[in-house]
Amino acid sequence: MPRVSQQYKDERRREIVAAASRCFLEHGFEGASMHRIIAATGLSAGALYNHFPSKHELVLESARTALDRVLDPAEGADEDADPRGGGPAEWVAGLLERLAADPAATRLLLITWGGAVSEPALAAVAGEHLGRVRDRVEGRYGRWAVEELGLDPERAREWVAMFAQAILSVLQGYVVQSCLLPGFDHDAYLDYARTLAAQ
Repeated sequence: MPRVSQQYKDERRREIVAAASRCFLEHGFEGASMHRIIAATGLSAGALYNHFPSKHELVLESARTALDRVLDPAEGADEDADPRGGGPAEWVAGLLERLAADPAATRLLLITWGGAVSEPALAAVAGEHLGRVRDRVEGRYGRWAVEELGLDPERAREWVAMFAQAILSVLQGYVVQSCLLPGFDHDAYLDYARTLAAQ
């Protein structure tokens, strides 16, 4: 029997996660049964369980994938090579534009955070990714605060820590409001986020 390449396995896993994510969006984590997920993938039960031994593993991988899509630029892009100057306001705007361009991932974020209240494994995934946002802000703007704002290193650390918390609030607010608030105004929220980031 010919060996299956790792690339093939990885692609099949991505296809399964995509199908499962569609089920989670339609039925929620609780309502999306393995029967529904298997039907959505078009695979046999054995083929699916070969990649993911449980629905729990699929839930976690779907949550990770959604969070990664929002946090990481498209393949081949360099988010640090910002032709607009790389200031905080434009970086935040870029993050929100990625959310707006991927409503499925945005909704999965909301579902994940809701599930994280009672599911420790989901809470760990969500916490890890929110921590990545914080770490990325701190790494990106620590030196910027010294060079552009003229802060001494200690004050720069304080500013960056506060700014990172503000960005987490902006991100979480966007996800909740864009998914749940009737008549949500994306452009107005973007203006708010830019104003906050420019302070």
